[in-house]
Amino acid sequence: MEEHQKLFKLASILLQYPEQEWLKDEQLFYEISQLANRTARKRFLQFLDYTKTKDIDELCELYVRTFDLSDRTTMYMTYYLFGDQKERGQALLKLKEEFRRAGLELAGDELPDYLPLMLEFASVAPASSARKVLLVHEQAIKELTAKLQKTGHPYFFVFAGCLAGIASFLEKTAKRDIPVRTEEAT
Repeated sequence: MEEHQKLFKLASILLQYPEQEWLKDEQLFYEISQLANRTARKRFLQFLDYTKTKDIDELCELYVRTFDLSDRTTMYMTYYLFGDQKERGQALLKLKEEFRRAGLELAGDELPDYLPLMLEFASVAPASSARKVLLVHEQAIKELTAKLQKTGHPYFFVFAGCLAGIASFLEKTAKRDIPVRTEEAT
């Protein structure tokens, strides 16, 4: 598994609804501590340190209050681009089709713009597909990160680490995506 795939997988886990299992998972801590991206590693570990100071009920309540009950901090990324406008539905269909083309079928009524799902996709999809999805939604992730930072929210750590990984991945893959024209190559 490449570094970016591991980083996106770990970010996906940390951004899902808190579960007792991953809060006590030593393997998760180990995997995070092995990340080469120092910023992501530091931020993810800061978040895990925070989780050790709270019980599971407090973490669940914080998660729901932040991401489920507030449009300002939703983890449905197309909402930042379109709100409740009909264009959002078209964007969701395009995103779902991108997932399908990369070999990931969504179960039932899952919305493909849910950030943990998008990060899970980026951890298993071909780099070109992951790059395409992340480029489209990078600004929305940045906006959400800034909102969390402004309020000193503990999930800021995960988002900041995630953004560090996205920036590194996009920079690395940008070099691969530069088209070469035949007349320039000769």
